[in-house]
Amino acid sequence: YARLREEFPELPDPQSMFDINYFTHDPRPFFRFAKDIWPGQYQPSLAHHFIAELERQDKLLRNYTQNIDSLEHLSSITRL
Repeated sequence: YARLREEFPELPDPQSMFDINYFTHDPRPFFRFAKDIWPGQYQPSLAHHFIAELERQDKLLRNYTQNIDSLEHLSSITRL
């Protein structure tokens, strides 16, 4: 958020970029932030591959996650 403040000093507060009214006024902060967090730029870690291997060996009972990066899908984990 600090970088957004530098690039967009007119942004009232960081949450404003998610507000539809502000977005219709100026979508640039949202798209700048979204570009940095877009899931396509990350790769699964060894932990993701380990969980996938547990699943392949039928040793994974459950996999709880709240991530939105889709890395589970990239590492072939299906039990979500």
